[in-house]
Amino acid sequence: MRTPALLLDLDKFQWNIEKMFTFAKQAGVNVRPHAKTFKAAAICSKLLDAGAIGLMTQKLGEAEALLHAGILHGEKNLLISQELADPAKIETLVGMNVAMGEGKVLTAIENVAEAELLSKAACRWGIRQHVIIEMTQGRCGVAPGKPAVDLAKKVVALKGLTFRGIYGYENPVEKDVALQRNKLTVDTANMIRSAGIEVEIVSAGSTGTYEVTGTYPGITEIEPGSFVFGVGSEGTGYGFDTRNDVYFKSSLSVLTQIIGGNFSDRVVTDAGLKAMSGGFGAPRVRVDGEFIDCEGVQLSEEHGTVRFKDGSAVRKRLTWGTKIEFIPSHC
Repeated sequence: MRTPALLLDLDKFQWNIEKMFTFAKQAGVNVRPHAKTFKAAAICSKLLDAGAIGLMTQKLGEAEALLHAGILHGEKNLLISQELADPAKIETLVGMNVAMGEGKVLTAIENVAEAELLSKAACRWGIRQHVIIEMTQGRCGVAPGKPAVDLAKKVVALKGLTFRGIYGYENPVEKDVALQRNKLTVDTANMIRSAGIEVEIVSAGSTGTYEVTGTYPGITEIEPGSFVFGVGSEGTGYGFDTRNDVYFKSSLSVLTQIIGGNFSDRVVTDAGLKAMSGGFGAPRVRVDGEFIDCEGVQLSEEHGTVRFKDGSAVRKRLTWGTKIEFIPSHC
């Protein structure tokens, strides 16, 4: 096989899906996989068939592509998690609901100005746009507590909008931090309910926090994405261990070939930053299905350098022309 090449181990991929949805069924929580990870209609369709309540996308364009693929049947819907500030994008969003059915595409909001733009567009189209408030956990969103309640009150007062709930993605964090952030999210949802506003959706979580968030009382759905590939930045203490496949199996890899092997302390391969992401740490290295020990991996544009202690027995096995796999830290 010509390298570099992206590989997907279908057995591990299926194992990951079954593990997540078995957990969700036992926990009594819905799963809304985040499609920003894989951006593939075929994978999304498989997740919907496995029991996903719907899908989450980061970008409007991702949602457009998935809608055009025709995979959202019945009550399944999309939630766009990134706020829209461009009136042209808002027109596109509302138009998607006109074409696909009201409530098919929800969107996150963080302020009144965005809500007013959505309201005006929905009224022009003659439909109701369904929205969800993002509660900030360090990026976009409104502060938890009273600010979120105040925004919810303003949303329900606007024509053409239907308020569905809140979401509070807490990022891959340690267990105690995840619990604190989940409490903020659920407490805020309850405050909104106390104001007489229905809160249907309370969404949170990631692959790294799925167990904690998925079992937290009051969370209705979780938003994992990278679990399907078993890669991620969550590390080896909390989240999942990509080295030992403890939580999810490393189903996604980049096949690469050693093209530089003249030195005893390193080998150089033909896959670098243009073949995989390096922004969340160096990839792990797998040879013949087994993870190997090395001193580190350095990615440049089109090369990947794997470093070893001088004279390493593992290094001696890796001759010029050998094919190895990189397990990326992020996808």
